[in-house]
This record gives sequence, C-alpha cells and structure tokens, in this order.
Amino acid sequence: MEKYFVAHLGIQKGPWSIEEITLRLNQKNLLWNDYIYDEKNKDWILILESPLFTNLFNNSFKIPIKSTISQKMANDPVRDRSWYILKQENNYGPFSQLEMIQMLQSKTLFEFDFIWRHGLDSWKRLAEVLDYKPEKIKEIFENLKSTQTSTDKEIFFRRKHARAQYGSSLILHDRKKLFRAESFEISAGGAGFISNEIHFELDKQLYLHFKPSDQVPAFNAICKVVSHVGDKYGVKFLHVSAAAKEKITQFTSATGKAA
Repeated sequence: MEKYFVAHLGIQKGPWSIEEITLRLNQKNLLWNDYIYDEKNKDWILILESPLFTNLFNNSFKIPIKSTISQKMANDPVRDRSWYILKQENNYGPFSQLEMIQMLQSKTLFEFDFIWRHGLDSWKRLAEVLDYKPEKIKEIFENLKSTQTSTDKEIFFRRKHARAQYGSSLILHDRKKLFRAESFEISAGGAGFISNEIHFELDKQLYLHFKPSDQVPAFNAICKVVSHVGDKYGVKFLHVSAAAKEKITQFTSATGKAA
C-alpha cells in the first residue's frame, strides 16, 4: 500500500495511506491547504491540488460538485458552464469559459486563483491551465468574430477600452436601497467594485454615483452587472455622460492597459 508524507502547520507527518489522510481530513486534523509530497514532481503541493483527493475535495463543500461531463460541453466547451472557482474555501460556479475570460478581464478572477472543471484531474491555479493562456484567449476571440452572439460580444466588451486601477468610494442603488462600495478598476466601458454587504445577480441594472478623485471628477452611471465572484462585481456602463467618458478615457489611456 502506497503511503505519503504530509505537512501540517509546518511539521512533516506520516507516511500515511490515502485512507488515513482521508480520515484526518474528515476529522479536520488535516486541512485542505496543508501539503502533501508529490513523488511525481518531487515537490510539495497543497492537498487540494492532489488528484488523489479531488473527488473528496469536491464533495467537501456545502453544495458538492458533481463530477460528470455534460453532452453540451463535448459539443461546445467554450460556452458550456463547467468551470468552478475556489474563493475563501467556497466554490463558485459553474461558469462558462467565456464568462471566466470576462472575469479575468474585469479582475474579479486572477491568475493565482484555483479553478476546476469536469475533465481536469485536480484543482489548478488558473495560470497553469492551458485554456486561459493569452494565446488561447486570443484564439477564442478570433474564432468568435464571425459567429459570436450578442452575449459573446458582451463577454469581450472590455477589449474596446483601456482599463486602469482606480480606487474611489461610490454609492449605488437598485431603485430599492442604497449601498456603499469601493471601486478597484475603471474603463470607459465599465468598472469593477467591491462590496460585502450586497448580492446582485448577473444582468441586474444598477445606478452608480462615483465620488470625485484626483483623476476623474464625480459622475453617475447606469450599469449592468456582467460578472460576480465573491465580493467583487464587474459592471458594464449602459449610460454615462460624454464628459465623464472623456475624462475616464484620458485617465486610462495615460495609466491603464488594453483590455
């Protein structure tokens, strides 16, 4: 029976069998972000990254992830919702690859985040997954040019605008209640903000008031939610004044990057 070394709180333990490690994980004597020694790569990896425990990890969530591949994924892997994101010990999803790309562009998903989909043997950091390499994303965009739907076009809306990090207090409302939030990014086409006191579904229409900053004066915008992961939201501007858009464009062109 093969056995494995693990490291808990910096202390090496074992070697233990898969059954022994499983028992300790279930008893919370080991944690998913503890390490296990991977003989194949001759390195320590997180237990949640090990293919040996992927099914157990997927079943450890409050809402377990079913490990089945849909027929739609086989026919259209780009649009099928089969991807999951790990954030603060919870899984979010499923999302399509197009939605994941949009979240990358709006900075609600990052290269260091762990992701998984049906067909992967283990959870991996996004930067390690071939589906999200820059050349692959470019290939998807080129392939969709002639066949993309209105939804696909919306996924790539940020490619039309430069974006930049932008910290500003803002007030938002949904015609029912006022909320406070903090922006972390802006472009002439939309923005990203953080708030842990709200929950809005995709496509929800919001009304935002951005307070003035040294870079951009105060402005109002009618928006639509296009991404949501954890406490981070990405919104597309449906209406913003020409003067505000010009100021945002000047700011992002000088300090931002193409999206």
